[in-house]
Amino acid sequence: MLRAAPELQASMRVTGLRGVGKTVLLRAFAEHAAEANWESAEFEFQPGHNTDETLQDALSGLLQRTRERLSRFERLRAAAGQAIRSRSLSVTWDDVSLSIAPGSEREADLAKELFDTVELAVVKGREGVVLLLDEAQLIRDERGRHGEHPLSLLIAPLVALQRQELPLALVICGLPTLAGNLQNARSYSERLFCGEVVDSLSRDEALAAFTRPLEGTGRTADATAAEAVVDEVEGYPYFIQLWGSELWDAADLAGVDRMTMSLLNEARPEIHSRLDRDFYEPRVSTLTPAEQDLLLASAACSYPPLRASDLAELSDKSPGNVNVLLGRLIEAGALYRIRKGEYAYTAPMFRDFLQRRAAA
Repeated sequence: MLRAAPELQASMRVTGLRGVGKTVLLRAFAEHAAEANWESAEFEFQPGHNTDETLQDALSGLLQRTRERLSRFERLRAAAGQAIRSRSLSVTWDDVSLSIAPGSEREADLAKELFDTVELAVVKGREGVVLLLDEAQLIRDERGRHGEHPLSLLIAPLVALQRQELPLALVICGLPTLAGNLQNARSYSERLFCGEVVDSLSRDEALAAFTRPLEGTGRTADATAAEAVVDEVEGYPYFIQLWGSELWDAADLAGVDRMTMSLLNEARPEIHSRLDRDFYEPRVSTLTPAEQDLLLASAACSYPPLRASDLAELSDKSPGNVNVLLGRLIEAGALYRIRKGEYAYTAPMFRDFLQRRAAA
């Protein structure tokens, strides 16, 4: 993508469930960008950034820090006596023609900050700037002309500058709801972004991810135990790491160097306890009691998918209230909509967690 920029617009949308490695992938992207001599600016959105003002403040701060870092790098390079490759952009801000709607001062301000950052990067010898934005599903436009439109505020100036062939790239990363949010913000978003979906590993890949790190450690895993782990983790990288970490600790406590089915069976309660405590509970604890109640009720529904009609039958809430709560659970990142009336959990194996919690 970077090699084709700026002649081709460099924007990528990365989506996937929690635990598939999206954040780790962004860090790898930053390393590849550095190898290609692009300056990367990394940021993780929080729920509080979902307004025009807070989004602009967050991005302004990110771009300011990037400019400061570029200047600091330049001073260090000059002090070391290294050769500096310096060139200037072929355009100036006055030459850039942006299609900014009347009254969109925030978009114009953000466009100017983006331009200034790219200009400084190029002057300092970089090929361009790539924004790596995580948890972007938290940023979404409100319906209606007069509401908050932070996602449009992000996209519009960046795309406008890319069309002017400035070396500016974007990777926007988040849960599956991000694709729908982008579509609502810009109906032609599929033409703006190269869409990539990060999914679980294949069985062979998951087996390799579990067994290869053991090579050279003096520890081994029985084939039966390794196959059982692969069955339980369903190919999700975070779970492979967690199962492996807990089994390693269990082997330490038992004073053995071989991971067996017996060891896995003994460690499984602690594995589930840590999984619930570290991965699931923090995501549920921020929900309201009514939202938590609906999630717990969903554990008794057939799945996948989770159907609103099934929930309405099982829940003591009215169908209208169920739909409202489902919408709130989507906004909270607990669910995403597959199609009208059908939903899925954003965290793998989440139904198993709900069933364990319901049985506790």
